[in-house]
Amino acid sequence: MSYRIVVGVEGSPQSIEALRWALDEAAVHPKSEVCVVLAWQLPFLTNPAAFNREELQLTYEEFLVKTVSEIVAAPEFPLETLVAMGDTVETLVEAAKGAQLLVLGGRGRSSFAGLMLGSVSQACAARAACPVVVVKKAESESQ
Repeated sequence: MSYRIVVGVEGSPQSIEALRWALDEAAVHPKSEVCVVLAWQLPFLTNPAAFNREELQLTYEEFLVKTVSEIVAAPEFPLETLVAMGDTVETLVEAAKGAQLLVLGGRGRSSFAGLMLGSVSQACAARAACPVVVVKKAESESQ
């Protein structure tokens, strides 16, 4: 049986810390595999028909591959990326079904810097079927 870790990444410093933590954790477990997940939604500011979903999906896929590649060029275990259009919490909880661990940053791109726990990490912690690790940003980034 493999030790499957799912990690949510959207480019924020907290999610990059979560990715690093998940990769370090995977390195100490035999038969580890990591799934890096990015969920996206159509912008709400305008007519959804104005956006090409396929182009947006491709853009997010390229972004996630580039982001992961900058952190780990050659992983020593299976690593997959998953980019899905849909609600972030639902996507992460679904991706974590059957996983041993779901890893998230403490806060994402929210402007509420004082919050200790973001709404996504809080909702995932309440709904996920596996343990959830919430990684704080590095202390040097706290300002």
